[in-house]
Amino acid sequence: MKKRICGILVAIVVLSMLCFAASRPAAGLVKELKLGLNVPLSGPATDWGLTSIHAAEFLRQKIEEQGNLKVGKDLYKLVVVPYDSKYVAADALANARRHTYEDKIKFQWILGGGVVPSCQPITEKEKVIVLACAYGGIKVTNPDKPYTFRTIIGSDLACPVAFPYLVKKYPEIKKIAFIGPNDDCGFVSIKDGKAAAKNVGWETVGEEVTERTLVDYLPVMTRLLKGKPDMIHAACSPTDQVALATKAARELGFEGYVFADATKDPDKVIQIAGVKYAEKVFFVNCITELINPGVADLDARTKRTYGRGIMYGVIEYHASLQAWAQAIERAGTLDTDPIVKALETGTFDTVYGPVTFGGKPLFGIKRQVLHPIPLGIVKGGKFVHLELLPLQAALK
Repeated sequence: MKKRICGILVAIVVLSMLCFAASRPAAGLVKELKLGLNVPLSGPATDWGLTSIHAAEFLRQKIEEQGNLKVGKDLYKLVVVPYDSKYVAADALANARRHTYEDKIKFQWILGGGVVPSCQPITEKEKVIVLACAYGGIKVTNPDKPYTFRTIIGSDLACPVAFPYLVKKYPEIKKIAFIGPNDDCGFVSIKDGKAAAKNVGWETVGEEVTERTLVDYLPVMTRLLKGKPDMIHAACSPTDQVALATKAARELGFEGYVFADATKDPDKVIQIAGVKYAEKVFFVNCITELINPGVADLDARTKRTYGRGIMYGVIEYHASLQAWAQAIERAGTLDTDPIVKALETGTFDTVYGPVTFGGKPLFGIKRQVLHPIPLGIVKGGKFVHLELLPLQAALK
């Protein structure tokens, strides 16, 4: 009798193992899901590119740890293919051609409002889903570009949310000046900032645009400070540019605030500008605290993989990549049209919590990632958290 029972149990175990094996492809049959990164890995916007590399690598690690990505009946491992755009439109276009036509990559993370438009004639034509880590307003995001999803909160959303908060908490701010890069990203960001400043009653007292390769900011800041601003908006500017501009302003006697809407590595700003000069710099879209287990996990992965603390902007980038991977699983295919639908209609579980794509009132199409906006400030030589600001409900 015991032998008979044992035989039945063995048969059940064997049958269960066979069923599991049938439901999951063999390890040797795991396919590759390629994600192209078209980002600056050299030049003044390198920190944005490195942030992208970190965010994608951590998604790759997580997918591997969970036993790969299940798409329909197939399993896929994530393969990240990065190319250096140098934040130059011609280089970004060459990378997009290479990703699309040589590498046959249907999913591309392209960084920069100044370069994404140069790539879109190719990516839209070939139905490539572009995860656009970019500002650029309606030039980048509009109904004529349905395969482009904006993966960050730009100045058009951040300034209208952050400035009213600053009016209440920092009433000494009355006058504002703007500085940004001499490209589409800078033009749009300055325009957005000026509109938001007008809405809260601030006076605009200066505006300057510079080349992204600028190193000596003293002449520019000399002109900008003539209007005696209480705050300088460093529009669409990466880490090095914010740090150098802030340092120059302080050397000229500026004691007010700096508002950085695009910097992803505040610690490096403190390092370059110096502890004293970096004081009173606001940063948006950078979470400064390990506010949930997901963020704590990213910090641990950064230390383990790269030997440093987390680049705060990784959290925002990683959240959009998580949404993309979940949309693929839900679509059950690598055909981009069903994935577009899944992204447009879904709610995704990310390090930010629930994330959706909306923004139709602004762009005429639901292609803007939506999540709360973190705001922090450098105080006492450290980047500290102020508030997690909710987006307007109308944007959804």
